[in-house]
Amino acid sequence: MKIDPTRAAHFLHERAALDPVLAVPIEAPRALSWRPGKEVLLVAAASGAVTSVEPSFGARLLFAGPPEPVQLAASGERVAILTATGAVEVWTLGDREATWRIESGLTGDSGLRFWSGGVAVIGDASGGRRVRVYSGPKLVQDVRGVPDGVALGTSLAGELQLARSIEAGLVVVPFGAPLPAGTATGHQLRFTPGGHVLGVAIGGATLWTGASPHNVRLLDTSCAALCADGKSVALGTRGGIVALSDMAASPAARAHPPRVNAHETSVRAMSFSTRGRWLATVAENCRLWSY
Repeated sequence: MKIDPTRAAHFLHERAALDPVLAVPIEAPRALSWRPGKEVLLVAAASGAVTSVEPSFGARLLFAGPPEPVQLAASGERVAILTATGAVEVWTLGDREATWRIESGLTGDSGLRFWSGGVAVIGDASGGRRVRVYSGPKLVQDVRGVPDGVALGTSLAGELQLARSIEAGLVVVPFGAPLPAGTATGHQLRFTPGGHVLGVAIGGATLWTGASPHNVRLLDTSCAALCADGKSVALGTRGGIVALSDMAASPAARAHPPRVNAHETSVRAMSFSTRGRWLATVAENCRLWSY
């Protein structure tokens, strides 16, 4: 894998909002996550292969995980992969076999999170939406009747949290506390690494900092991500566009964020590195950008 020096960020005299740095040679990428505190990207392919990518040094195959991954999470030396069927595998980097395997049975708009005691999954099962919490491979909690529009996350201390957005606003509660009643706003919510909540809708993204929503407008939005310092939101569309919005800009400027034609198909996932200036995006291929 080589970086074209004419396109590498440090050779450019006039910077755009997003500068292409690297096209990662991974066939059919599906999910990605940066290792916390490291400039190392993990990418899971449709085949199940999980690859480690370092922007300055290239890529290497780590292990063969489960096929058809939909989400990937990293915590320290551990990596968790959630598949379309609800199976979860947790790996310790450097091992040749999975540390443990779980059949959560949860599908649909599922979410996967590490917490201080293990992993937790939110998704759909017979009887409705639910959260299943595991300590190692052991199921320790099975919460049924979870309202629509609820997102699963963790606090900075590693404790599980739930978030729900209704017309009255966003509410974040500790896991087990009651959630507000009412009709969900239609956002697909995700907790960011810094503890904020980001919501994706067809017309753009909303970032909640405290109780205040900050909107970024972009038609046909499919996914979004927040950078580590909370100053920039990236959005991807079903048409392959990637845009970058400065959250300190005026609402009018956030309605027209700078954008690039990044991919030929819908952007599936995107993630900012936790310590640096990299954005990774996944569609028909995986690309790295500096910003």
